[in-house]
Amino acid sequence: MKKFNVFGMSCASCSSRVEKAVSSLTGVESCSVNLLTNSMVVKSSLPNEEIIKAVKNAGYVATAVEKEIQNNQKSPLASIGNNDAKKLLRFFLVSLIFL
Repeated sequence: MKKFNVFGMSCASCSSRVEKAVSSLTGVESCSVNLLTNSMVVKSSLPNEEIIKAVKNAGYVATAVEKEIQNNQKSPLASIGNNDAKKLLRFFLVSLIFL
């Protein structure tokens, strides 16, 4: 599995568009885009350049994360640092209050 950072997404429609663009490539088994962390995990044997090109054609910018995710890891979110987790929790609680 390969991990990418995706920049320029601002809504669920953006992440859906990126996911569809990458999933439509021949050789991609699965693609998951996370809007909150601006990340994408792709299970594919394609080179990173082709995946990045598909994201660029969809109107966004992607960069490959050097370290590939091993199949035995729990999830891509396991690599989020403590500060990032606190920021996400704070964002969630503020959103919940306004809701």
